[in-house]
Amino acid sequence: MVSAAPGIARYGEWPSPLSVDVAAAASGGVSWPAASEARPDVTWWCASDPATATERLMRRDAAGARDVLGPEWSARNRYMGYGGRPFAVSGDDVVFTHHGDQRLYVLTLNEPPRPVTPADPPGLKVCYAEPQFVGNGSVLCLREETRDPTGPDDADPAPRTSRAIVAVALDGSDVREVARSHHFLANPRISPDGRRLAWIGWDHPLMPWDGTRLMVAELTDGVAGPARELFGADDVSVAGLEWAPDGTLLAMADPDGWWNLHRIDVNAGTAICVLPMEEECAAALWQVGASGLAALPDGRVVFRHGVGDQQLSIWSPSDGTLVGLAPEWTTFGGGIVVHAGTVVLTAASPNSRPCVLRVPLDGGAPTMLTDTTLAADLVPYLSVPQPRVLTGPDGRDIHVVFYPPTNPDVSAREGTLPPLLVYVHGGPTSRGGAAPDVQFSLFTSRGFAVVSVDYGGSTGYGRAYRERLRHKWGIVDRDDSVAAAVALADAGEVDRARMAIRGGSAGGWTALACLAESDVFCAGAVYFPVSDASEWSAGDTHDFESRYMFSLIGPPEDVAQYREVSPLTHVDSITAPLVMLQGADDFVCLPHHAQRVVDAVAARGLWHRLLIFEGEGHGFRKASSTRDSLLAEADLYSHAMSLAVDLSA
Repeated sequence: MVSAAPGIARYGEWPSPLSVDVAAAASGGVSWPAASEARPDVTWWCASDPATATERLMRRDAAGARDVLGPEWSARNRYMGYGGRPFAVSGDDVVFTHHGDQRLYVLTLNEPPRPVTPADPPGLKVCYAEPQFVGNGSVLCLREETRDPTGPDDADPAPRTSRAIVAVALDGSDVREVARSHHFLANPRISPDGRRLAWIGWDHPLMPWDGTRLMVAELTDGVAGPARELFGADDVSVAGLEWAPDGTLLAMADPDGWWNLHRIDVNAGTAICVLPMEEECAAALWQVGASGLAALPDGRVVFRHGVGDQQLSIWSPSDGTLVGLAPEWTTFGGGIVVHAGTVVLTAASPNSRPCVLRVPLDGGAPTMLTDTTLAADLVPYLSVPQPRVLTGPDGRDIHVVFYPPTNPDVSAREGTLPPLLVYVHGGPTSRGGAAPDVQFSLFTSRGFAVVSVDYGGSTGYGRAYRERLRHKWGIVDRDDSVAAAVALADAGEVDRARMAIRGGSAGGWTALACLAESDVFCAGAVYFPVSDASEWSAGDTHDFESRYMFSLIGPPEDVAQYREVSPLTHVDSITAPLVMLQGADDFVCLPHHAQRVVDAVAARGLWHRLLIFEGEGHGFRKASSTRDSLLAEADLYSHAMSLAVDLSA
């Protein structure tokens, strides 16, 4: 029990009511808000459920929120590996992708779902994403087809994968190809008059934050004619698009180094930045379906923008004014839905975990449509994030978010310092964000400090910051993570002798690089990592990232560079204990990347733990997997820092 009066305990050993079971149960999230003009009183969204490892499809009306599918269903798709918007609504009808077979289903309330796309034929895997009702009894969506490999010489997923924009008849009678242009396709949008289709496309070896093309085609009888390239280049990323009600095409693109709002003249093929600012107005296109903007009936545009922290604003093209909404909220998801005089989207703030938020367009107070799934008496134990800018190698800025030790019941002895956990996000083209985090607070409420590092290469700070990592993966990310930890130690905020690093996927790569090539960290928690760059390529990962190494490290012919930056090359230099957490079904970072590291450290007798979770892929969805991983981390820190880290309440 936590005492009513403040007590004294060692940093890292504070008693806390935030238990590992609470953290595991709270590991889900909300995404993909949606609404229908026909039902102004109804809002929809997806909610990940750690208890069942499914994505629940939620419907909220005057009677409250409920799951409309049930535990045997999961509204999720695997498009491009990381998925995309899995459902669309029209009145009380819903079309969604079921994760179990990746088919599209139609659900009418109070009736069971029925499939509207065929089952996969032998040797072919098909999935659908980003559906949208377009009338005439059909939905428009993206289709991805991947042929099974025929042997070891056919391992590369790129030539086995194709994508198209298709129309699916809701009676299940037909799936018709509408358009295709590039290997990757995203954000198909039909103009308000139904005459044109616009979309984003790109090809290997580009990633969508490197360069994409904005395409348009005339529609005749529901099929697109020849596609025209309107905007984009190998070094210009179009990250989202929407049609305005008057037929104007709007896009977020970064020819000037920031994802800003552009107006596209479809006839002339010209683009004008209508609101230049040194702020990001879009996010990296890891998942399809979220354009980051919404056009209002009167021509105004709602979008989020900022550097690190974000704002939600309305821009008026008539007078150029920019009016802020929901100023207390500082992190916003990409999907923005205009509905019944409001904006519905996912949002978070330094004091509020991610939720579905309804924001009145007239500037009224926002309403949270989902709770935080955390008991009110536990909220005081959540650490409030502090965005900071630290100085890195060569004097460059490093954006971080610091989470201080937080516990209203306990403090530490004067003159002592907290241990530090350095969190490295994945991607690596991603970002940490600044919102209360229950897993971080599981440790900060016990007297740890946590810092989330947006190392060079992270999004949210412009193209120049993002491209610091070009051909320098394993170097810039490693050096920035080390520098952030050292800066906090030098400032006297954390204990230099008790600093650990944790990260997953690309963050696992960086964590391994830090352990192998620096002596700053006394321990490492590594989740489903990349360990060998030469093996994380065409036949060793999924299609989307199969050429990612070209921009992260360089051409594949540069064998020496691939070897030099790979953590596996330097694994014999790792002297700190570590835990390795891996999903058995991970197709992005295959389990042998983790296994080879563990085998190498085990051969030298280094303290380690390896947990492989059956049924888990790239990122853990089961509460039990999250719980066991966090307990393994606690054992690691107890061993490496000579602490008694107890994650029970």
